[in-house]
Amino acid sequence: MDYSNRVNSKKGSGGVADAQETNVHTRRRLKELLTTQVLDIDNDPYVFRNHLGLLECKLCLTTHVSESSYISHLGGRKHQLNLEKRRILDEKYNNRNQQRDAGLNSVSISNVPKRVWNKIGKPAFKVTKIRDTNTLKMGILINVKYPKINFNAEEPMIRFMSFYELSQKNQNVVISYVDQQKSGDEASGYQYLIISAEPYENICIALPNKEIDKPKKEGEMSDTYWWFWDKDTKEFFLQMLYKE
Repeated sequence: MDYSNRVNSKKGSGGVADAQETNVHTRRRLKELLTTQVLDIDNDPYVFRNHLGLLECKLCLTTHVSESSYISHLGGRKHQLNLEKRRILDEKYNNRNQQRDAGLNSVSISNVPKRVWNKIGKPAFKVTKIRDTNTLKMGILINVKYPKINFNAEEPMIRFMSFYELSQKNQNVVISYVDQQKSGDEASGYQYLIISAEPYENICIALPNKEIDKPKKEGEMSDTYWWFWDKDTKEFFLQMLYKE
């Protein structure tokens, strides 16, 4: 549109258009948009017609009185920026799902299913300090009774953990227990033995933070470190000696 030689126009720039000419230009532009683009509400994921018959853009949260207004909005800067933001978010979401699916095929601590059972209470156990008569090494003998365990049940599982491997809840329990002993030691100065057997609750025994004289290979026993599961009496024995 030629705006030259009009009232209030500056030299070297277009003149000022009146309202009538602006409306004519707007109608012409909308007519061109309608002829070049066809609005398909069913296939457009971001537009819907509300109860008042107006078109709404769910991506930009805008309302439009006609299809031509919405088509004009599609080519606007706001809608294009929101489309780009949406594309970036979708890519991040897809990448996260791919990494999660890839992780399901590998073995890690997060995807190993946890064993869950109906717990019936804590078993009775006894901790006895011992000393080897030949080497004079100090040690501990632990006896745990499981009277209600199944006859064909597997032997209890044992694991040694440090204070920092415990969960936040268990750390608080351990701190409270150590404070009750009034020994002046900190909870992080102990090592913790966890014994687990279904359907009983796990028990945790705080042991002195000394090196245990046991084989380097996991699952092996020796004269200074051994355990025994008696299926007849349903008792579990664990004996360990400390290194000098």
